[in-house]
Amino acid sequence: MSTDLTGIEWRFTEWIGPNGGLRPDNVLEYFSLSPFWDPSSNNAILRMQTQFNELQNASLDLRQMTGIEFAVTYHEAPALFIITKQRRSSPTKVTPVSIYYVVNGNIYEAPSLYSIISTRMLSSIKHVEDAFELANKHAEFHPSYGYSWKETAEQKEARKAEIKEFK
Repeated sequence: MSTDLTGIEWRFTEWIGPNGGLRPDNVLEYFSLSPFWDPSSNNAILRMQTQFNELQNASLDLRQMTGIEFAVTYHEAPALFIITKQRRSSPTKVTPVSIYYVVNGNIYEAPSLYSIISTRMLSSIKHVEDAFELANKHAEFHPSYGYSWKETAEQKEARKAEIKEFK
């Protein structure tokens, strides 16, 4: 299992300026310098095989390979790029593995839907638990009366005043 990198923000300012900023044609090269890059991806293999020649149709060769690859799936250059790590099983079939976004040169890994939902559920459960603990602190039990709420004199007076307002 791979390491969770969703808490990392990565930026290499020194690369962006000399390369003329981020564009759809160079954002994967910038991304390849980050810890999110997979050196065993098809992109890395193709880059090693073609680094000393002028292959014009490198993306066409990438579509013919199977395995993990990175692709720019959306962009609003120069501020936003969405990069998808995907598993290619045929020239036309890909399955997304991870999503990364580049915002003004900062690269982030998008959290999975599972982690978002589980975090929200845990947060909700924590608030419900806190509410029950608070309610339990204000409840008291007497064998002949059953459960009742503990109230200070000020709280009783405030409750009676509210009841008078509604009458």
